[in-house]
Amino acid sequence: MKLKIFTYIGILLLISSFKLSAQQIGNHRNYVFNIANQNPAAIAMKEIPEILLNSRIQWTGFSGAPRINSIYGKYLFRSDMGASAALVHDRIGISQRLAFNLGYSYIIRTKNFNISFGLDMNFSQLKLLSSQIKVYETNDQILNFETDEKIWKPDANAGILLNANNYFVGFSILQLFKSNYFFSGSNADISGLIKNARHFFITGAYNFKLEDSKHSFTPILNMYFAKSSPFKFDLIANYNYSNTFSTSLSLSRADAIVFSLGYKYDRFTINYAFDFVISRIKNVSSGAHEITLGVFLFSKKSSDISSPMF
Repeated sequence: MKLKIFTYIGILLLISSFKLSAQQIGNHRNYVFNIANQNPAAIAMKEIPEILLNSRIQWTGFSGAPRINSIYGKYLFRSDMGASAALVHDRIGISQRLAFNLGYSYIIRTKNFNISFGLDMNFSQLKLLSSQIKVYETNDQILNFETDEKIWKPDANAGILLNANNYFVGFSILQLFKSNYFFSGSNADISGLIKNARHFFITGAYNFKLEDSKHSFTPILNMYFAKSSPFKFDLIANYNYSNTFSTSLSLSRADAIVFSLGYKYDRFTINYAFDFVISRIKNVSSGAHEITLGVFLFSKKSSDISSPMF
């Protein structure tokens, strides 16, 4: 029964997406590390590992539920310049998105803080598994139901970040070009397209470390919005012990309560987050799982990392 309900909902969402102007990007938890996925200026943050692997399974219990997997890497080739690369695969129902990002950041260093400016270009392939759709009208003028469709489009992301040893704040804009994806049958009279919408992120954190203590506490606020979508925010409270163990509890507005655990050993980090869904979808979903693995290639000691998470 759940499968049938999701199938009908998925088809309705797909049809409506050809008329709306907003294409949502993938959702993440473990925000301190995943700032790299939403702000290209985060190259400057030594708190973010040089290599990050992330996997998220959302709305468990649904057939065709959202899944997003990514790998991110960064390298500071000068004290004031850095580069990054990322590969992201996002899937929901019959739609898949594969994106490759190349980023650059310029860093202005001062005695007390750094300001970095980031820009990345991305090339995305949007794929519709239209051959898997069963419809009543076989002469649809928008989609070709005999073969899957793949379309490549370029876009860009930009961001600015101010960070110090115990705080950071950043602003970023994703999908600057608002690329259009036209499908079979699309023309001036038929709005058979998916249009990227600009996404805006504001993220900040402050790390309170008790003097002569191994304990620290960090509140984190992540706000994001896009045209034709509701404003959302995530409020996170993170606790860290001895720069080794971390745990957090967060509230995602009208979405979920999120619990996470993290551990750092030498150069390696692992974080796990679980969503307790509080929206109406909780009746048919058992939550979401996300795991993040990180490797600090150039940091030899734990004391070299001064992150709100680690």
